[in-house]
Amino acid sequence: MSTHPEHLDRFVAHLTAAQSALYGCIRTLMAGAPEAADVLQETNRVLWQKAADYDHARPFLAWAYGIARFQVLAYRRRQSRDRLVFDEELVAQLADEYERQSGTESGELRALEHCLQKLPGAQRELVRAKYERGEAVNLIAAQTGKPVNAVSAALYRVRHALADCMARRLAPEGPR
Repeated sequence: MSTHPEHLDRFVAHLTAAQSALYGCIRTLMAGAPEAADVLQETNRVLWQKAADYDHARPFLAWAYGIARFQVLAYRRRQSRDRLVFDEELVAQLADEYERQSGTESGELRALEHCLQKLPGAQRELVRAKYERGEAVNLIAAQTGKPVNAVSAALYRVRHALADCMARRLAPEGPR
């Protein structure tokens, strides 16, 4: 990876955004073993060490899943005396399925981003307040000077508009 700050910033943003997905993948591959958090930390360490190898033209999550898969296998080898550990073939099958499903999720995320951009500014700000900043409906109502039930109704309409937009974007022959 280049030493340019924007590359480092993008890498850190990708790594930070991927934490939940990586943890879910690792927990799945480890059948919910409590050591999944340790393997996630080891995966993060390896990702950071290999940051220079990351090609920004490729999906970060797919690359990170590959590294997580190897860290789970390394953990498995260290724990090979435990009779409850998955065999390598099953881990490989689970990892392949997880990566396949994440491709669908990334398509859904792209559709959501597109649909969010199509919202009028006030609706987009309402979504940001509720879902990005985690503000309560009461607080949003107080900030906007609107009744709580009006804010709730507006959120309901925006959620349905986003769902409809995403359904059209994700339809096999839908508009792109």
